[in-house]
Amino acid sequence: MKNINWPQLSLSERMKLMEQPAGPAIPVVIDSDTFNEIDDQIAIAWAMLHPQKIDLQALYAAPFTNSFFGKENTHVYVKDAQQGMLLSFDEMHRVIKKVPHKNTPDIFKGSTQYLKNREKPETSPATVDLIERALRCEGTLQVLSIAAPTNVANALCLEPEIIHKIHVTWLGGNSFNWKDNQEFNLMQDVAASRVLFDSGVALTQIPCFGVANTLASSVPELQYYFANTSTIGKYIADIAPNCPWIGFASRKVIWDIATVGYILDPDWFTAEFHASPLINDNFSWSFDNRRHPVRVIQFIERDELFRDLFRKIIDADNQ
Repeated sequence: MKNINWPQLSLSERMKLMEQPAGPAIPVVIDSDTFNEIDDQIAIAWAMLHPQKIDLQALYAAPFTNSFFGKENTHVYVKDAQQGMLLSFDEMHRVIKKVPHKNTPDIFKGSTQYLKNREKPETSPATVDLIERALRCEGTLQVLSIAAPTNVANALCLEPEIIHKIHVTWLGGNSFNWKDNQEFNLMQDVAASRVLFDSGVALTQIPCFGVANTLASSVPELQYYFANTSTIGKYIADIAPNCPWIGFASRKVIWDIATVGYILDPDWFTAEFHASPLINDNFSWSFDNRRHPVRVIQFIERDELFRDLFRKIIDADNQ
């Protein structure tokens, strides 16, 4: 693929964009394949339940393909990226209706296919809004990506100048010392994942296996705490059993919540700066210390994060 002439951030500008935002109501957008599992719904609800800290302005429906069980143990096949995006778009509307809120985030349809060519990015309602919202934001727009980063990559390719206005926190890829890099968000759209690391955008990466897999719960735990509580709590308890890989004595990693957690309290996280990695054709990492730095999360304090999350969900109807 050809390279776009990305704007170059100075080290001081990059660090400023990556600073933990100060003051109330941090401007945030969430890019999510919400229908895919149950952690996206939890992440969106948690962000909405912290209005004093997070100004959740928009949700972008991300494409995905997958196979899983739905209600009444029916098998759901999402074979087309556009179908996954549309299912996520609908699920976003269902979720926000179950969370008490004063300000409703705007919801936008995203890309209908994965990124094929940086020189020919796809324009969608999500990319148009992300570009316009970033350019008019007075400070730094926090972009939380909890899916294949197709929408974010398309926006960066369509308008590279937004690099001066955004900080992307992406849950994707595995830790650099994990046995492999066969991770869902990265593998769904490798070209888009490469854009995140190649463009020079201010980026915080939260690796999945090796880091965020500490954010594990289980169906019994979710049902024990959330059933018969708030409207959104009951919904989470109801859909939790739909994940077919949660069997006897098994856990469910709800790692998408990590991006919201990092905005709420970075003290729950330990991070290091690394040269932006390269993604090889076999999905493994390569490194070149001449490349720009990215922040990479190394450890997450699971219990402190979960206490805040569970309390917010349980008490949601009393906000």
